[in-house]
Amino acid sequence: MNSPLNERDFAEIRGNVMREIARRQRRDGWLMAASVAFAVIAMVFVLIPRPLPKNAGRIAGATQKPAARPSVAPAILPAIPVATAQIRPIKHHHHRQRPIAIASAERQPITIEMHTANPDVRIIWIAK
Repeated sequence: MNSPLNERDFAEIRGNVMREIARRQRRDGWLMAASVAFAVIAMVFVLIPRPLPKNAGRIAGATQKPAARPSVAPAILPAIPVATAQIRPIKHHHHRQRPIAIASAERQPITIEMHTANPDVRIIWIAK
């Protein structure tokens, strides 16, 4: 089999992938630590009660009078008829996709790249 890549090329690609995975894991660790620290600080500010000043909301020398509340009777509004809309079913049109050519007549190498749920793992298949 005449492969466009040799064993040294594959070893170099594997080394680059492993370095990139290690770099992302270090970055993700710092990001997670910073996020946890921020969440803890936010919880501290929200949950710890702070004492209010003794004269909070008062004007010096003024006496407070309770505000008189006017009595209000609830208003009864007449019912308004609501127009109903007609619901029509949606028509779905299904079209067949055209087949994709997989190999060319010139026998060039085919590269198939498969992505997984983990962004750090990709499967690359090179065939001739």
